[in-house]
Amino acid sequence: MSTSQHHVSHGTPEAYREFIAEMLGMARIQAEIGETYAATGDDAGLDYAMRRLAAYTRAALGTLADLKTEKHGGADECAA
Repeated sequence: MSTSQHHVSHGTPEAYREFIAEMLGMARIQAEIGETYAATGDDAGLDYAMRRLAAYTRAALGTLADLKTEKHGGADECAA
């Protein structure tokens, strides 16, 4: 997770990257927790950790798509 104290303006490429980094960090935590659940045979915990891992990954991927769109001038220009 980001521990920076500086202000990043909403909607800027830096804000997208900061959010992606935070989601990847959370995904890493869920992967580690999932490894523990798998090793201990806790299938319910494993299921929960896997679903959270997928959710954090989806959030990061969606934001990456937004970042790419932003860098290429917005959705209107990409569709044209």
